[in-house]
Amino acid sequence: MSAQSFERFEEGKKKFESNESARTFERWSSPHTHPGGSVIRLMVQKLRVLTLFVVRRIAAGQGRAAALSRLSALAGSAGGKNALVIASGPSAARLNAAAVAKAQKAGELIVVATNHFLDSVLAKTITPDFLLWSDSIFHPRRRAENSSWDTVKNYPSTMIVVPWTWRHHIPGDVAPQVIFFDDDTLETWSHNISPLKPRGYQGTTGAKALALAIHLGPASIYVLGLDLSYFKNFTVDVDNRVWRNPTHLAGTDSGNQDLTHNTVSGLADSLYATANQFFYLRTLFSGYRVVNLDPGSLVDAFPKVSEHPLVKARRTGVTKK
Repeated sequence: MSAQSFERFEEGKKKFESNESARTFERWSSPHTHPGGSVIRLMVQKLRVLTLFVVRRIAAGQGRAAALSRLSALAGSAGGKNALVIASGPSAARLNAAAVAKAQKAGELIVVATNHFLDSVLAKTITPDFLLWSDSIFHPRRRAENSSWDTVKNYPSTMIVVPWTWRHHIPGDVAPQVIFFDDDTLETWSHNISPLKPRGYQGTTGAKALALAIHLGPASIYVLGLDLSYFKNFTVDVDNRVWRNPTHLAGTDSGNQDLTHNTVSGLADSLYATANQFFYLRTLFSGYRVVNLDPGSLVDAFPKVSEHPLVKARRTGVTKK
């Protein structure tokens, strides 16, 4: 199968979802909507995941192993070092950027960042070793809508980690910086977190970045910005539309988002999808040497520290006389 086959699959999916009845079924059968205790609906959701996986694999064709070879070679490459995963949550603002850059320069720390990190104030001091993109807005076909592919050329030492199905669209001027990972999903069927295989968890970019860091095999992994606190900014308007309001680190947020089109049962589905993300972090990622640098984080999957050199000192609220 050729690249055109996968493109036809993606276009066919869009046409399918353009039909109102089809969109309703798509939402109803999604593993990210609340099944309401229905065994039949749970079975349909699981079958949907498996069916789409098989169709995507056929449509994507050959070339997967070759595309993933660079990432495969990096397994364990961070041995003897620590890794820092910087996700887009607001707690990332507490990073001690100078300390992070110093540890990087000393060869003690590998930094994995996500999404619009290069547009944040932290990028003035920290140059990530790896930057993971998987949201559709970062697809090279949408380069005219997103300046990130142009921005990254100013960071030649940063490796861009993107889905292997994008391989035929990568701009030639940044191709040497690109590493591919498997962004396919077998959620509800697999417990895998390796970026070399279909994941078994709901695919937030922060979780994918953490999976990449684990693949690199560092001595310890520190995380900050993996907050999953955006649900606290959910609102429901007068028409009962569910909105996600800005919650990310300044410069990295995509603005107000109408989530209603992803739901069948409104806010209940949005909260259910968020709960799944907490669940997968706790059940699939908690067995690794991961430390959460945000002591106030809602994520309860990892041990936390109240102080760390890579984080600014917390204000106690006590004024010295």
